[in-house]
Amino acid sequence: MSRADSGRADRAQREILPLRLALYHACREFPGGTAAIAAIYGRNPTTLQHKMSPTQPTHSPNPDEIEEVTAATRDPRILDSLIEAFGDAAWVDLRALLQGFDPRQDLPGVLKAVGDTLQRQSALTDSIARHLADDGRIDREELAECKLHLRRTQGALLALERMLEREAEACHG
Repeated sequence: MSRADSGRADRAQREILPLRLALYHACREFPGGTAAIAAIYGRNPTTLQHKMSPTQPTHSPNPDEIEEVTAATRDPRILDSLIEAFGDAAWVDLRALLQGFDPRQDLPGVLKAVGDTLQRQSALTDSIARHLADDGRIDREELAECKLHLRRTQGALLALERMLEREAEACHG
C-alpha cells in the first residue's frame, strides 16, 4: 500500500466521510468486494463498481444501491455520513447490542463500556484543549476526528438509555 493509500485508509477510519467515500470503503473492505455485493442483489458487478468509485463522476449510486450496500456491509461509516448530512442527530445499532441482553447480567459490563467511551472522549477533549493552548486553533482534520468521537459517544449513551429502560421493565414486569 502506498503512503497516499495508507493516509486515505487511515482517514476512512478516523473521520466522518462524504457518502461516496463511505460507500467506496464499505464495498472495498467487504469480503469479495463490490462484486460480492452485486452478486447478492443480482446487479452487474462492473456497473456497481463504477457507481461506488469516487473517481467516476459520471456514475452515481441510486437509493436502492445505497440501501443494498448498507444492508450487505452494515458498515457504520455509511450511516455516519448520512447522519452528518442530516445534522444534529446520532445513531446506534441496537440490534447487535441488545441481542440476548439480560439486564441482571449485562448492565455492569455496559456501564463499564460507556465509562470507557467517556474516558476516551475526555482524553480527546484534553488533547483539543492542549492544541488550543498551543496556537488557539482547531484545524479541519482535528474537527473531523472530534466529530466522529462525539457521534460514537452519543450512540453509546443512547444504547445505555435503552438498556436502562429494559432494566426498569424487567424490575416491574
